Amino acid sequence: MKLTTISKSGTGRSSPCAVDDFQTPFNVGVGAAITSGAATFNIEYSFDDPTADGYTVAGATWYVATGFSAVSASTGGSFTVPCKAICINITSGTGTVTASVVQAGPV
Repeated sequence: MKLTTISKSGTGRSSPCAVDDFQTPFNVGVGAAITSGAATFNIEYSFDDPTADGYTVAGATWYVATGFSAVSASTGGSFTVPCKAICINITSGTGTVTASVVQAGPV
């Protein structure tokens, strides 16, 4: 997977970044930064498939990733447990958060 960027301004969830849960080993790196204003945010993951018919961000079940809860500054980390999608959820503030997501695996 090539480097993908997701962004969100104001409260709520961003569009999801789909990841390939069939990659072995499963390794996804995420780096998130507040690019303007101030915000508190989570990086969240879902087992719901964003490429499935009828999928909606609001209808998906989201879980807060370990180490990415109530973040208010630049942060980075990784996912090693397979999931289908990753998003930004701004829980307070009016800032903009941008996250870079990259998954290891064949090109």
